[in-house]
Amino acid sequence: MNINFIVRKAVISDAEDIYYINKTSLGYEYDFEKQKRKIEAVLNDETQVIFVAETENKVVGYIHLVNYDVIYADNFKNCLGLAVDNDYKRNGIGSALLKQAEIWAKENGAVGIRLCSGAERVNAHKFYESQGYEVTKLQKNLKKIFKSFGG
Repeated sequence: MNINFIVRKAVISDAEDIYYINKTSLGYEYDFEKQKRKIEAVLNDETQVIFVAETENKVVGYIHLVNYDVIYADNFKNCLGLAVDNDYKRNGIGSALLKQAEIWAKENGAVGIRLCSGAERVNAHKFYESQGYEVTKLQKNLKKIFKSFGG
């Protein structure tokens, strides 16, 4: 399948398609209304961006970036999510989104983009490496859920 698509900045009306991609392509079950509010917050924050790939008035992929500005290194942008609808993979969408993200990162003073990818996402690792990304370290992610939030 060879499709035509455009890459553009996300708008709030993209929330439903992004929700669908998160659920079906990444396996994230997260309340739609909460996710929509988070997307809206990102759209109103100049230090973050979401780019989407759109074809035939449908969002089929997205990338989300935020500042990664630590005191011990130059400023990077952190890719918090890159996902493409399963029905549209292998059409250059992920590459186009990543290229747009790199342009945005450079324009906003970053020396590069960093990202984390789950150990089980072997195909994603191959994709990132094909785009010039290198594994720099392996790490464990730890979290603590506060009981007062309960979900």
